[in-house]
Order: sequence, then C-alpha cells, then structure tokens
Amino acid sequence: MRKALLIVIMHLSFSLVLADWSENPNEPNLIAGFASEQVLPKVAITRNGNTYISRFDNNNGGYKVYLNLLNFDGNPLWANPDGLLISNHPQATSFTEYGMTTDDQGNAIIVFQDIRNSEVHNIVAYKISQDGEFLWGADGIMLSNDTSTEVSNLSPTVFYASDNSIYIAWQKLGTTTSVVINRLNSSGQKLWGEDGIILSYTEGNCTWPQIIQSDNNNILLKYYQDSGPFWAPNRHIFVQKLTAEGTLLWESTITNAGGITAWEQLIPFVSDGMGGAVLSWYEDREQDWDNDIYCQHITSEGNITMVENGVLAIIDPYNQQYYPIISIDEANQHIYIFSSISDAGQNNYGLARQLLDYNGNKLWGNTGQIIINIGPTTVTTIDAYYTNSGAVCVYEIDEAIYASAWISEGTMSWIQDTIICSNNDLKYHYNLAMHPDQWSVLTWEQGYNNMDIYAMRLNADGSLGTKYPAPVNLNATLNFPDIIYLSWSAPSLYLIPDSYYIYINNEFSQQVSGDTLNYEYSGFPDGYYSFYVIAHYGEHYSEPSNTVNIQIVSNDDNLAPTIKSSFRLYPNPFRDDIILQWNNPKNEAYAKIDIYNLKGQKIKEWELNPSAGNYNLKLGVELNVFSNGIYFIRLETSSEVRVLKGICIK
Repeated sequence: MRKALLIVIMHLSFSLVLADWSENPNEPNLIAGFASEQVLPKVAITRNGNTYISRFDNNNGGYKVYLNLLNFDGNPLWANPDGLLISNHPQATSFTEYGMTTDDQGNAIIVFQDIRNSEVHNIVAYKISQDGEFLWGADGIMLSNDTSTEVSNLSPTVFYASDNSIYIAWQKLGTTTSVVINRLNSSGQKLWGEDGIILSYTEGNCTWPQIIQSDNNNILLKYYQDSGPFWAPNRHIFVQKLTAEGTLLWESTITNAGGITAWEQLIPFVSDGMGGAVLSWYEDREQDWDNDIYCQHITSEGNITMVENGVLAIIDPYNQQYYPIISIDEANQHIYIFSSISDAGQNNYGLARQLLDYNGNKLWGNTGQIIINIGPTTVTTIDAYYTNSGAVCVYEIDEAIYASAWISEGTMSWIQDTIICSNNDLKYHYNLAMHPDQWSVLTWEQGYNNMDIYAMRLNADGSLGTKYPAPVNLNATLNFPDIIYLSWSAPSLYLIPDSYYIYINNEFSQQVSGDTLNYEYSGFPDGYYSFYVIAHYGEHYSEPSNTVNIQIVSNDDNLAPTIKSSFRLYPNPFRDDIILQWNNPKNEAYAKIDIYNLKGQKIKEWELNPSAGNYNLKLGVELNVFSNGIYFIRLETSSEVRVLKGICIK
C-alpha cells in the first residue's frame, strides 16, 4: 500500500512541476523525474510550437522508449504524466545514438535500435501524431531485419527532407562496418528498396553518417572512412550528394589528413544556405598530442572552397582546442566557430571563438578570440545556431549551463550571458532543437545515479520561458494633411495571433483581427503621435512592436501666386536650389524651421535668430541631397506655426 501511494505522489509531483516554460535557471522544467533512471533525451519542435521530448525509461529493469509532448507554453498535451509509451521491446544494456525529428504536419519520427528480433540489434522507426496516434503501426517499421548474431545495426540518424520524405541512415557492423541509408515516404514505404543503399569499402569501415538538405530535393551525406583498429582508426571525412532517387551525383573528400579520434563521431555538419555544407572537427594530425580545430566548406557542386584538408581555425601552439560547434550566417557567408580550449596537460579549460568566411579567411585574427580564459573550471561546448540577434553559443561551466550571442564585429549582442540552468548536478547527453521563429529548447539528463530529464526554452533575445512573438516592421505613412496609414508584418509564419491591439501615445486605441496587417486613422489635430502594436494570443500578449512617431502640422500651403504671404518658397517646384523667404513684421525673437517627408518623418531642422524685416534662408544645399518628392517646410515661431509644401523635381 505504501508503494502504491508513493507512485501516485510521485506522478502528481511530476505533473505539478511541469507548468509553463521556466524563467528561473534555478528551476529548470522537469520532464521526467521518477525513481527509475531516465536517459538519452532528444528534442524536436513542431511548426506550431509544440515540443516533443523522447527518452529511455529504465522502470522495472528494462529500458522503454517514452515520448512527451508539450504545448507552446511548455505544458503537457497528453494526459499521462509519464508520457506516451512508444516501445517496450527489449533493449540491450548499452546504448548508442538515436534520432528524432518532426515533419511539416507536426508528427514526430523516432528511430532507434532494439533487440526484439533474435536479440540482434536492428533499426526501427515510429511516426507519432500530436494526438498520440501510431501512424506507422503499434510496432513501427523495421528498417533492418538481421537475425545473425554476427551483425549489429547501430546509431541511426533521421532527416526530414524538403519533399516530405524521411531519410534514415545507420551503421551496420559485420566483418566490416557499412553505412546503410533508406528513404521513406510519409506512409512509411521504403523508396530505396527493402535493404536501402549500402556504402562500404573492401578495406576499412564506413561509419557515423549524417544527413542535411542540399538543392533540388537532393541530400548531402557525411560519413567517415576508417582503417586500422576501431579504438584508434585512421579516420577520413567524405561527403556525398544523392538525388531523391538514390543516384550518386558526386563524392568529395573533406579531409584525409588523419588524426581524428574514435570518440569524435557526430561533428558539426550544417547547411551553407546554398545547397552546400560547412563541417568542423578537431584532430591531432601532427600526432604531437596537440588537438586543433579545422573547418571546411563544400559547395553544392562538390567543390571545397578552403585549403585542402580544411583550414586551421585557431593558431595556438600552446593550448589545445576541442569540440567545435558552429553557427552559419547564410546571408553574409560567415561561419562562427566556438570551441573548448585547454592547456597542454588538459588540467584547465576555457572557451574560444573564431569567425571565418566561406574561403577560410580568419576574420577575428589568426588566434581567434577568448570568451572564457583558461582556468580551473571545466568548460564544454554544447551547441550553436544563428538568429537575428547573432550567433548563439550554448556551453557548460562546471555543470551549469550558459548561452551568449555574438555578432561579426566580435561583440556580444546580448547585454550579458544567459544562465540557462544554474544548479551544479551532473549533466549528460544534451540535445537542442530550434524553432523557425528562432527560439530553442535544450534538454538533458541530470543526476548522479538515477538520472532525470530536464529542459529549458531559450529565446532569440537571451530570455528564458515562453515568449509570444510581437508584430514586426511597423510603419506609418502620413497622407497630408491628417491621414495616418499604419502597416506591420505578422509576428510569425507559424503562430497566428487572435487579434492585434493598436496603441497611440501609450494608450489603447483599436483592436483588429489577427488576419489584418494595417489600419488607417484620420481627423487627428496637430501634434506628435506615437504608435505601437501588440499581438494577442488567447490569454497571452506579445511585447510591443517597434514604435513609430508621426507629427501632424497644419496645411498652410501658399503655392498659389495670387495669395500674398510673409512666408514663401521660390522657385517651387525646385531642382537645384530653393530659397525660403519670411517677412518678420512682429519682430519674433524665436523661429524654427523643420522639414518633413510625406511619411511625417523629420529630416532636417534649423534654429533661427531672426531680425526684423525680411529673412532669407537658402535651402538648396540641404534639399539637393533628397530624392524627388514632396516635402513639408514648417515654420514655428513664438506666435504662429506655418507650413509650406515644396516639390523637388530633378
């Protein structure tokens, strides 16, 4: 009876702890916290902002595969606090890598190995909907069906492609090791045959595949060619380009210099945004016990653009570099590299960074730049990705988790590092996924014996917790004299607001529907007006959009020659020069001239010290830099405000 009561309390505690994405680094979100060991979490995010987290649960002495689904706010969507049991087929006592991703319909695809078939390691794939349906059957789809104990299929990886197909690759260990890859359609049909395509060598092994998108529905496949003993291989890196039909278009050598260790397995392999890829790794190619970071860029045609065997990212003869992570600025063709560094004896650690272009030029100098000086703390890189805020680097210092963001000038774009998790419990097996709206979820296992699974959400501005996207690109146009046209862009392609709230001078003014991206005001009196827009999502609100300011001034247009005025422009329209003439019969002591464009934006101003009589101001030097169009010249004195319209025709 006490045991049953303990289980109920434990599950209740779980469901209460998991409530909204945490903003407190002292209290990360507990995803799976039970008496049994929870290990090897993976995370994948759907387009609508829900988050899948998978894991292996060692309840009752046998590892089972579970899957949790959290909504945009970080709350569970499935009733069972344990999550959804995906597989309770027998597992070996030791694990290797496995994979999870999502498709455009929001389904999770999980691939892993188990020993359900004659206690031989085989690869199985499951497809799970957001409603918890097993779309490829209760037992998934077997990708391999070996029964010989001389064969093991290990470490599958999965990639969802632009044509809605799923690529799965793994290592097949036998007399030699091969890479097997197959392509599945959305129904789970094997498009490259029952056994897939096998990459192998007569001598040596083919190991550790990784897949990314190339151009025209083609893919790029990275793998190693290993020779020698498995614990100290002579390891070379290759990339192949394959069509959706499985045709090999090219194969290129990334490096055959050697020096890559057996435990360096999955390396940064990231799209360059043009159908090619960027790779980075560490190695000791001189065999002098000094590890260095290398990088290579390969185009969609299979050509390397850096020096043969990769460019040495950081030149440092005294310290070692390990575990590079990279972030790609596709627009500027920049490669941000972050790496752990240590002294020669690996007793003290730090964190370094480098910026390369696609030709391998070192934009932050030959030695790169130091983020954390080498010292007695343990520093390990976790992951990196690119956002509008810059290149985000996630790393660990003595079991606490941090993140920082950097721009090409070499400065941080956030005010300071973000602490993602501040507790110092042992942590293992980090996994990170990024949403197209540039927020990410990091998950990990934590604990000294019976590990639990935790996760945190990190936003593009460095904040933690749920953040609803705000409208962007708010713009205001003044159609003279008093019509203000507001327009803005939707916050996200994936999360649509219920409505927008428009604020004028920090006061609520108008609510419009979520499919409306503009609004028009008229009838405003003269004055200054400030506008911003907030997106409304159910019970939640975004931060304000950018603010735009408009000044409305009276239309005292005196272009007609029959109207005499003490305030006039000539010639008007103008091309190269224009003179403002003002007669000051009142002997005003104060006068100010402002020039506005049609949007109501002030583009020039002068403070005047007029004397009695006529006042002439030559504006041609100033206005000559402006483009064709209409400008409003506003005179403000201590007793009046006058506005003229000037037309520039060049």
